[in-house]
Amino acid sequence: MGKKRRRNGKHLFLHGACLSAALLLSAGCATISDFQKKYREDKHLQPADNLATKGDYEGALKAYEEVVKLSAVDSPGDKALFRMGLIWAHPDNPERDDEKALKYFQRLPRDFPRSPLKEEARAWVSTINELIRCRARAEDLEEAVSALKKQLHASKEEAGALEKRLHASKEEVSALTKRLNALKEIDIGIEEKKRKDLPRE
Repeated sequence: MGKKRRRNGKHLFLHGACLSAALLLSAGCATISDFQKKYREDKHLQPADNLATKGDYEGALKAYEEVVKLSAVDSPGDKALFRMGLIWAHPDNPERDDEKALKYFQRLPRDFPRSPLKEEARAWVSTINELIRCRARAEDLEEAVSALKKQLHASKEEAGALEKRLHASKEEVSALTKRLNALKEIDIGIEEKKRKDLPRE
């Protein structure tokens, strides 16, 4: 009976060891599978990443678009879509277009709902929307300032015209005053002559 217990103990140890080995192998397989998936993603994304790094944004966009077509529901399609949004939003991109960037960032959570990038894409959507609102507000303010400058210019021209009219009126008043004074002197001269011409008693 003592030998039987030992044999059961050995079997339990053997089962435990087998179970542990199976768990380690499955974890190892999962790690290998993750590594293979990452390698496959990098293999597809690397050419596009290289083009983007060199500043060939148009070429990179085409390459990323191909990656999205190859994996329309799984990674690396989500990463490619995210990077396309970044290219359109990139300040060094001469064709920069925030509206296009916005469309890619909006598309990511919709097309890839399980993507780990969806929250970051939502943050970009919020930021770009705010940027677009600020630009629109700045344009409105610039238009208002321009309209006020035109009004101010028109007011200055009007004020200049009024000032010229005032100056002309002052000159006219001065000329009339001189004529009036001249007429007064003539009138005084006539009165004096009349007095001299009057017979004396």
